[in-house]
Amino acid sequence: MLFNSFEFLVFFFITIIIGNVLQNRWQRLFFLLASYYFYMAWQPSSISCSEMADSGFKFYTDRLYCDFKINPYVLILIFSTFIDYFAARAIERKADGDSLRGWLLVLSLVVNIGTLGFFKYTDFLLGLINDIHLFGSFQFAKQNIILPVGISFYTFQSMSYTIDVYNRKIEARKSFLDFALYVAFFPQLVAGPIVRAETFFRDLDYRLSVHKEHIEAAFALILIGFTRKIVFADNLGKVVDFTFANYQNLNSIEIWTGALAFGWQIYFDFAGYTDIAIGVARLFGFQFNANFNFPMSCKNIADHWSRWHISFSTWIRDYIYIPLGGSRVSVLLYIRNIMITWLFAGLWHGAAYHYVGWGVWQGVMLLTHKFYGDTAVSKFLNSKGGKTYDIFSRIFTMFCLAFGFIMFRAETMEKAIPMMKALVFINEANVPLTQWSNYRYGILLVICFSASYIFSKRQIPTLLTGNWLKYSIFVIVNILLLLLFGVTESQNFLYFQF
Repeated sequence: MLFNSFEFLVFFFITIIIGNVLQNRWQRLFFLLASYYFYMAWQPSSISCSEMADSGFKFYTDRLYCDFKINPYVLILIFSTFIDYFAARAIERKADGDSLRGWLLVLSLVVNIGTLGFFKYTDFLLGLINDIHLFGSFQFAKQNIILPVGISFYTFQSMSYTIDVYNRKIEARKSFLDFALYVAFFPQLVAGPIVRAETFFRDLDYRLSVHKEHIEAAFALILIGFTRKIVFADNLGKVVDFTFANYQNLNSIEIWTGALAFGWQIYFDFAGYTDIAIGVARLFGFQFNANFNFPMSCKNIADHWSRWHISFSTWIRDYIYIPLGGSRVSVLLYIRNIMITWLFAGLWHGAAYHYVGWGVWQGVMLLTHKFYGDTAVSKFLNSKGGKTYDIFSRIFTMFCLAFGFIMFRAETMEKAIPMMKALVFINEANVPLTQWSNYRYGILLVICFSASYIFSKRQIPTLLTGNWLKYSIFVIVNILLLLLFGVTESQNFLYFQF
């Protein structure tokens, strides 16, 4: 079910009204059932009851959906929930020296990573085997396994809970209902943010009050989320789709515009989703942490990742980078830790070479920034460079990020490489640079960058609570933007595919 659909609007009002009437366990049970319904309302477009598969995994999923009207992918969510609940309960009961604790954690990780791996990486691994000709001339057929929406998010969320119980950071939840609601709570279920168990259970046990000012703040978040998605992301998507489909016939400036437009598109799209998710959750008495903090006007790559998809970047920091040794190791081990962490980040986003390339590029940028930051030149410019150096460093960071944007968006590395060459004006297209067909989007990107820079520097509050004039202007402006420039056709949020 899409946030930007009429179906969700009806679902939301029914859920919040009944949810506020019910109390205690009945309320939690209702929220859980509503979350499962929300998830089951998603139907893979490739499931067609008129053309059901004759064999393979899709044979079974087609018949579950078409014959029994059951979205089979909710069963995976429930299965993962059962395993992690009972594994965490058993882990907590065992003494620290008991080897069974470790095996129970392994069970949880194998189930979660194995499930994620089957749906997300089977075709990638089979393709890799085919590419290196591991079995000679024999080639595996592509399985075309449908990726269940949200699986990358809820498996990470559930795994972090089990790991934290194993490390004695939190107590295992005694109520299965509570834990199931934590995994499946609909606002953040399909595209995050990745909520930590201690945050969710804190608010579940001591529900936050929802007064007039909280409703205003939540409404403002939801409204700006829709504006980011429907007005900015979906409109930028038009030039992005055109650029990546026709890059062979575009000059370098046009490819630059398309590459940067994608960076802003995915930012507006994903930040818009999490704004809506956080706003909706607040109306139910939950306060989730912010997932974005003006990352597109960052001064360096480390600053970018401290502001972009914060729930994910802190997840890989806490559960991969730090367990590997973090930065408190030798230079070689530090390089290893960074590259492993970001290679994992690339593969988490997708099972393809271009995602691997994107992850490696993030690691290279972070290492370069780290080693440059230790030089005398960097220290001098940071202390004496002033506003000129500050602005230059932000533009240069965007320049470097653009290569990653291309790898992230391109379907293959074969497509990404000539587009990245075009960024440094090595372009085979015989199109003069004076021909800039998408210049209007270039002007929009300059406005976006400038506005983001101003807001991030001054930390202007997004939610104008307490000032009715400013709040009213904020609401009116956003509604006008939605009515005048909003894309009317419902578009999937980009991170649904991850």
